[in-house]
Amino acid sequence: MSAEPAGRAEPAGRAEPAGRAEPAGQDGRAAALAVRWSPTPALGSAVGSIAVLLVLAVLLRRQDLLLLGLPLAVGTVLPLLSRARRAPTVGVRTSAATLFEGQSTTFSQQLYVPDALDVIRLRTQLEGWIELPDGGQDVCTAAGPDEDLTLTHRLAAPHWGRSRIGRVRISLIAAHGLLRSTLSGGDTVALTTIPLRAEFSATDVVPAASGLVGAHRSRRIGEGVDPAGVRPFVAGDRLRRINWPVSLRTGDLHVTATYSDRDTEVVLVLDSAVEVGSSAGPDSTSNLDVAVRAAASIAEHYLRHGDRVGVLDLGRAGRPVRPRTGQAHLFRIMDVLLEVRAAPVSELAVSRALARISGRALVIMLSPLLSTAVAAEAAGLSRAGRSVLVVDTLPDEVALPEPGPWIELAWRLQLIERSNLVAALADHGVPVVPWLGSGSLDQVLAGLARTARAARVHR
Repeated sequence: MSAEPAGRAEPAGRAEPAGRAEPAGQDGRAAALAVRWSPTPALGSAVGSIAVLLVLAVLLRRQDLLLLGLPLAVGTVLPLLSRARRAPTVGVRTSAATLFEGQSTTFSQQLYVPDALDVIRLRTQLEGWIELPDGGQDVCTAAGPDEDLTLTHRLAAPHWGRSRIGRVRISLIAAHGLLRSTLSGGDTVALTTIPLRAEFSATDVVPAASGLVGAHRSRRIGEGVDPAGVRPFVAGDRLRRINWPVSLRTGDLHVTATYSDRDTEVVLVLDSAVEVGSSAGPDSTSNLDVAVRAAASIAEHYLRHGDRVGVLDLGRAGRPVRPRTGQAHLFRIMDVLLEVRAAPVSELAVSRALARISGRALVIMLSPLLSTAVAAEAAGLSRAGRSVLVVDTLPDEVALPEPGPWIELAWRLQLIERSNLVAALADHGVPVVPWLGSGSLDQVLAGLARTARAARVHR
């Protein structure tokens, strides 16, 4: 996407910090709790060595062994007496709670240490599709008494979804390595990664424009900016529409006619019955990844142009997102897309949900076309006079879960059946196009618009 698209605010600029740091200074001191220490192997070795020297000095009556063990005893006792009494506190903060896919933000840990510690190890738990590419998930440092430290790292969100930064696990070493302790601190921080990665644009031609707002050109003559020709002046025409060169040349008043700018209703139908492809890493590309990214880009494009956009997840056909406009509606659509998961599809619920779609809506179905039922629904909508477009979301490369001769044969048969479904949809007038980002739908939308005009003239 572009850096500052119209109608969309940059999350990093508008979102409040996702985490709140623990207070420093007097509040941090009040929040510090007593630390519970446990001995390390070094303390056991030191105590054992002192005991052995003391026993040998008494049994052998060797004063030199006693003098040898005295510095070791002093070096063990003094650090134990001056050990840290209060545990450090840590606060977690991120610069933004919402990111676009592929963006980064700042992740900082604010550490307050009331008493001196030899080693402080902070281990941060990351859940979901977030990572610290420059390090920072496991950090070691030392701190003196009453010291505030701020550790800053870059937090990347390479994949869409909901993620969370868990509580920080703090490991402490004190008394010159003789004592250790483990505790947890900080609050969990939720992060949302919106699936908007590539810039997308589509032609302004739509099959059926309606309403009186929007940026798409209608087939009707009215108020707009796109010229539709020159015609004689009639009562009621605005004076600013007068075409003076033509009027002076002909001797009669003529006006410039324009196409009215109207909006359209777009319904995005996501086929989430199955998930095929790789989904095991940040760079994964399964059919659901392609569908969610495509749906987010298409919705953002049409909403930015003032159109109404709705979403229907076939896995949750009973909870569709009604078509609306505005930036707040875009955020609502993004929340729904973040919850898309592979789920069984109820054919009855899908049929009822598709039947409630407006007859003038542009239906964009995002599907890997691995289900005959979904293809049949798309063909049925086309036979009913709806403008239907199918976006193929099957990845170019699909890693089979269990490679084997029968698995590969079954997948080849599935691909042959899929090719037959694509051909059958084409026979029913339903175009199928792969998702390639910006411009993927231009030629198909223009064809649907011509088909809609031809059907209207025929009636």
